[in-house]
Amino acid sequence: MRDWIAATRPRTLAAAFAPLVLATGWLLAHDQFRVLPVLLATLAALCFQIGCNFVNDVADFERGADQDRAGGDKPQRAVASGRISPQAMWWAAGLMLSLGIAIGGWLAFTVSWIYAPLGVLSAVLAWAYTAGPYPMAYCGTADVVVLVMFGPVAVSGTIFAAGGSLDEVTWCLGFGPGLLAVALLAINNLRDHAEDAMVGKKTLAVRCGPTFVRWQWRIMLFGSAALSVYLATKLDLLAGLGMLALGLPLLKPFVLGPTAAALFGWSLLTALGLVLG
Repeated sequence: MRDWIAATRPRTLAAAFAPLVLATGWLLAHDQFRVLPVLLATLAALCFQIGCNFVNDVADFERGADQDRAGGDKPQRAVASGRISPQAMWWAAGLMLSLGIAIGGWLAFTVSWIYAPLGVLSAVLAWAYTAGPYPMAYCGTADVVVLVMFGPVAVSGTIFAAGGSLDEVTWCLGFGPGLLAVALLAINNLRDHAEDAMVGKKTLAVRCGPTFVRWQWRIMLFGSAALSVYLATKLDLLAGLGMLALGLPLLKPFVLGPTAAALFGWSLLTALGLVLG
């Protein structure tokens, strides 16, 4: 069981939780919060994120991208280290993605038909991130998908599921966690760029170089700060509280932990500001 828990990559789950926390804050601030739809959206997001991580674990192994981790200082992968078989990991990935689609089907039945294709699309993107003939993580296109799916789609999708109304602010709101999720991806790509280049994994760090990705990380943080300013001026001063969380990665730049903390912290503080404002 410990191996399976590790294979979910708990540190990455902040990217799935953060938009839902933010959406919850918006719903509470507008007296539109409903427990069941938000809970279902949370479960679906976790299923897709964990399913994506499982696919990533086994697909990278089959492409030879994780062999360098053995005995190194990078997190060990379950399949590459031999703790979980490739077949078992593929089955687990399929189960998680199927559960996510099933939840989307329930939301389509109870809320809006849009959640049926959205659930299928989320599963396909989770699979295509590192699997299939043209995996996004190997082509340098993953950043755009992460920005959109962990940002506006996750936030607005949760708000709409609970019966909330969507407008310019709700769509812009979602870019906060989306930008910081891309910052997390940039750190991963920066850390692995030498090994990725050897196995043909053409991330932005491989295509454009480490300097480009460092600036990408900075721009993502600046974008989140700018969004906090926008929320503070458009809504209420307290809606800009999320900016306080951005000090964490500035103290330790290009390190995964502080940036992950900033992602969740920005979303939590912004949600708190929305409720109190």
